[in-house]
Amino acid sequence: MKSKPLSIFYLLFCFFLWDCGNKTLNEEKVLFEIKKGDSIHIVSEHLKSENIIRSPFNFKLLAKLKGKDSKLKFGVYQIKENASYAELIDLFTSGQIYSVKVTIPEGFNIFQIADLLSQEGLVKKEVFLNETIHPSIYIGEFPSIKNLEGCLYPDTYLIPYNYNAGQIIELMVENFRKNVSRETLNQIKSKGLNLNKILIMASIVEKEARLESEKPIIAGVYYNRLKKGMKLQADPTLIYALILSGRYDGEIRFRDFPLDSPYNTYKCYGLPPGPIANPSKSSILAAIHPKNVEFYYFVAKQDGTHYFSKTLQEHNQAVYQYQKLPAIEKRRKKKESS
Repeated sequence: MKSKPLSIFYLLFCFFLWDCGNKTLNEEKVLFEIKKGDSIHIVSEHLKSENIIRSPFNFKLLAKLKGKDSKLKFGVYQIKENASYAELIDLFTSGQIYSVKVTIPEGFNIFQIADLLSQEGLVKKEVFLNETIHPSIYIGEFPSIKNLEGCLYPDTYLIPYNYNAGQIIELMVENFRKNVSRETLNQIKSKGLNLNKILIMASIVEKEARLESEKPIIAGVYYNRLKKGMKLQADPTLIYALILSGRYDGEIRFRDFPLDSPYNTYKCYGLPPGPIANPSKSSILAAIHPKNVEFYYFVAKQDGTHYFSKTLQEHNQAVYQYQKLPAIEKRRKKKESS
């Protein structure tokens, strides 16, 4: 009669040989979802129907022998090519669900974020946008916030593939909370402002500035215009108004300036009713701590920096020098080459 240790060794050896013959059928990486509440039986049948395994019985038996048949964790998993059944079971009980790395650039608006998430296959654009109109669900501690534009913090995220729109928004809003600290909120309060107004200004600054060093100056210019009762006349706000109206095609035309929208600061005085993008922390700080300047105007130069002016006459001269002259020269060169 064989000894017990030898019998166990023999069984394990046979099991090893048996397991080696049970490999997944996929020749490349595939995604597979275990839904909440799925049993080992349901999972094995789904694996079979998706042509990932050949034998549901062997898969269930192995899970039982490993003591993991009731320890499967729901989520979307990436299965490597020709994985063993043992590797598959270990994966499904590890909770290492498949995630997508997504970078939200600074200054992206909710429509651009929705497009990006849709392109990554994470959520449908319309579903995501519909979820953003309920700010109180996600950031109810700030009653001045009327929508989630401005609160979806730009950063790089690892988003689990099975996350819904609400869970993705929670990730971004939680990151927003971490970056807009209690100290920052106290600074806003001490200036007699609210978070919504700061985010509005920060979003405009974000869209205007290329250099970090210019952000406090641009914020200072816009605050000066507000104090003097001047219209902001910020191109990014008109662009956002055109986006909302479904009219933006990448260009601003003279016919667009009279557009009837509260976001059009060429027509309306004061700040627009909400942020026009999702700003970075540096833009938020610039909106809180603008530079004390005497400028009321600025124009973008060809290198992306800006020329700042105190008077309209100086500004008009700068517009001619930095925008109109280069445009004339460009048309001339194009004509000569044709």
